[in-house]
Amino acid sequence: MKKSAIALSIGAAAVALGLTPLASGHATVSLLQPQGKALTSARVAIVLRAPNERATTSTFQMALNVPEGVQRSISVKAMSDWKIVLKRRDTGEKNASGEPIMATEKVTWIARTPDARIDPGFYGEWYFRIQNPTTPQRLCFSIDQWYTKKTQNGKPERVSWSGASDSATPASCMDVVVS
Repeated sequence: MKKSAIALSIGAAAVALGLTPLASGHATVSLLQPQGKALTSARVAIVLRAPNERATTSTFQMALNVPEGVQRSISVKAMSDWKIVLKRRDTGEKNASGEPIMATEKVTWIARTPDARIDPGFYGEWYFRIQNPTTPQRLCFSIDQWYTKKTQNGKPERVSWSGASDSATPASCMDVVVS
């Protein structure tokens, strides 16, 4: 009887450890097309995925901080259910047509209606394209996720996915390698 209780405890612990990564979702960016490695100078489609990690509140806003190396090349897919706000700055340079070259520092998606929000048990996807830098490097995207739950100061709860890879709230990083 004692051995079966120990075996049951070990089995339960193994199941709990095995489920931990599934229970702890994070906002992440990953290549959508082409699949595989992020190659230097390649134009790639990327998806930002974020699960709702709360039991009783919805995600209504996401913000992506764009790494310096791709700020001039990002384009964002329009989404009818989400208002998209681009924080841009003029680089002081002009393109071949004489128009200013803009750098997009941040992209914010805001749910237009309560139906567009990401409810508990679901995840959302937001799409954008970039041209990878010409040199190999690590691109880290810090992401802010807002929930409808109000904090003590009356503002919506925000989780900032901007920490180191071993933190509870890691930024999402991707390595650009030589093509």
